Amino acid sequence: MTAQDYTLKNDKLQRLSFLRRGIPRISKVDKKGGRPLGRQLLQTLLPVTLLPLAVASGLGIVITKRAENEDVVFALKQEAFLASEVASFFVADSFQVVENLVISPSIQQALNQANAKVEEDKLSEQSVEALEQQFAQTKLLAPNAVINQYLADIVAAEGLGEIFFTEQAGFTVGISNPIDDFVQSDEDWWLQAKQFGQYVEPVKFDNSANVVSVSISSAITPTGSEDVIGVVKSVLPQQVLSTQIATYLSNSIGETQAVQVVDVRNGLALATVPLTENTDTDNATVVGGEVIAQFAQALSSKLGREADGPQIFKQELQQETGAKIIEVSRATLLGKEVLQAVVSYEGRNYSLATVTNLPWVAISSEDAVALDQAGMTLLVVFIVTAIILGTASGGLLLSLARRLSQPLQTLTEVAQKAAGGELDARAIIEGTFETQILGRGFNNLLDQLQSSLKQQKDFAEEQRQEREKLENDITQLMEEVGDAANGDLSVRAKLSAGDVGIVADLFNAIIENLRDIAVNVKQSTGQVSGSLLTNEQQILSVVEQAVEEARSMQNTMVAVREMSQSIQTVAQNASEASNLTNDTYATVQAGSQSMEKTADSILELRSTVGETSKKIKRLGESAQKIAQSVSLIDEIALKTNLLAVNASVEASRAGELGQGFTAVAEQVGSLAEQSANATKTIAQIVADIQTETQEVVAAIETGTAQVVDSSSLVKMTQQQLNEVLTKSDQINQLMQNISDSTVNQTQASAAVTELIQKSAQSSEERSHASAQMAQAIQDTAKVAQSLQASVKQFKVED
Repeated sequence: MTAQDYTLKNDKLQRLSFLRRGIPRISKVDKKGGRPLGRQLLQTLLPVTLLPLAVASGLGIVITKRAENEDVVFALKQEAFLASEVASFFVADSFQVVENLVISPSIQQALNQANAKVEEDKLSEQSVEALEQQFAQTKLLAPNAVINQYLADIVAAEGLGEIFFTEQAGFTVGISNPIDDFVQSDEDWWLQAKQFGQYVEPVKFDNSANVVSVSISSAITPTGSEDVIGVVKSVLPQQVLSTQIATYLSNSIGETQAVQVVDVRNGLALATVPLTENTDTDNATVVGGEVIAQFAQALSSKLGREADGPQIFKQELQQETGAKIIEVSRATLLGKEVLQAVVSYEGRNYSLATVTNLPWVAISSEDAVALDQAGMTLLVVFIVTAIILGTASGGLLLSLARRLSQPLQTLTEVAQKAAGGELDARAIIEGTFETQILGRGFNNLLDQLQSSLKQQKDFAEEQRQEREKLENDITQLMEEVGDAANGDLSVRAKLSAGDVGIVADLFNAIIENLRDIAVNVKQSTGQVSGSLLTNEQQILSVVEQAVEEARSMQNTMVAVREMSQSIQTVAQNASEASNLTNDTYATVQAGSQSMEKTADSILELRSTVGETSKKIKRLGESAQKIAQSVSLIDEIALKTNLLAVNASVEASRAGELGQGFTAVAEQVGSLAEQSANATKTIAQIVADIQTETQEVVAAIETGTAQVVDSSSLVKMTQQQLNEVLTKSDQINQLMQNISDSTVNQTQASAAVTELIQKSAQSSEERSHASAQMAQAIQDTAKVAQSLQASVKQFKVED
């Protein structure tokens, strides 16, 4: 077997050993530290599926709850606004009934007769007490059963409390119900109606009508004339307005809701909805008590302030009443402003809306529990839906997890059997595509593992046989060459086939080379020993002369070194003086340059200050131009405001057709007012800029004068520094010449010292070399003798 074949065989053996180490010892699978795939799938997918569902349900609940709350608040606002509208139309219709009444010819005739009678009997000149006594029985100027019955029929038809009217002096002419007084001219309602044409009294309990009511009164004027010939009064019971509001809101009023119309002048309710059998129609108490009544009064007082926004009203109402205000808004009804507010007070929410043209406020209220319960039904639906969907998702995920994990569980059982030593076990190909690929790969792995184990067993048996044969050959080789260890170089190993034969051939070659080396060494050591003994005495004499020469050169070198150190000290001092002079010159030169830069900078500053002064003056001129433009804008705003007033007047003449144009005119007027305010502010700012600009110009002129003085001082300092610089340069030249001369002497001395030092070093090296050579020769002689004695033990011939 050749050496190459032996190497290849060893490589194969190493690869099989590596394969043996790479296959682990088959043992049972450790089940600790892991979780089943089905449980992992459930723990991962179930939260991923249910979490979006829970988030979506939560968002839906929150959004729905908010929408329901907004709907409840919107419904309250709508009910209050509708009640305000009904109240406004109710009063307007009531005045229309009165106006239709007084244009009746019989009423007009009765008034004319009554006025003539008063003037004829001069009743207006009599005292009230006398007149009350005179007419105490009938309370009428001239009893007229027809007129009274006519008024009673109108009261019954319209559902009013009562109607009566007086002539122009305030004496009662006709009544629908008995009254307490004959003379009405001393009553406030009569005076207000006669002066202003129409008047609505504060809510009160009317003794004549025996109800909580509100009274309206109107001046009676003939057609085509503005002369007042009488005054009519109508009493409107609380029940009438409440019934009308209930008619409009019957489908939207909840169990805890209430709608009222409140007179802000005395805080009494003139209408209350809902109406039930137990409703006290004589009760004028406001729901929410004094606080809500005061809030209604404060809200009504904000009417007419068109320039202020709802946010300002909200802040003011919060300070005035202390109630929790949710929102304040502004609306319009029949071209008139309506203020609305939503407040929360003592567990109840209130929506308030002012009534147009009247000192009334409509209030819609509901328990706060309604807001809390808003959307509860939908909330339950969301929760139940989320539970059903969550349960369904969990069931589907559980089924999916089992279907995905079952094939892997089967494959795991097969792997456990294989780990226990059952290499014939095979996985069943089932499940998903990936699981089937995994099963096939696992089966292929078991097949390869069985094949590798069989090859390993066969090769191990072959190696055992070769190892036994190799051990026998090595034993025989050791017996043949054993004497070589004792110095016998004449032994030879027998050559044979196989690996041991190669080793034997290599051993014989080594022994042959050792024999040749031993023969040569014997001859060489003999020659070296003879030559060393012959030249030993001459070498010792040369060594002594070299040592003496080295001592002489050492003394010379010491003297020259001392002289060189003295010259070097002088050169160092001269160099330091020169460096100091150079530093002084550089410092003075830098100072001169800095002073030049300072002078240049001051000149640039002077120029910059001048430019700045010019620009600031231009800024003042620009400010003057802005002031002129502001005056022009102010004049435009004034004309725009005048145009808006004219447009508003023309729109009011146009009636309902001009209502839209009125709103535009109001906005234009508001814009003009804002423009005027802005121009005033700009004018003030421009004036401030002009004043500050003048101050800055004065400060810059002062700074310019200071810059000129500083420039003169800098120039004088620069001249003095130039003189110092010239003298420093002269001193520097002298010190440089001294330093150059000293340096030349130092260099020459150093060169001499270096030459002597090299000569002394060479002598010393020769002395050491001679001594070493002598010692080496002696050592070599000893080694040659020792080597010769060692070589004698080798046997080189048979």
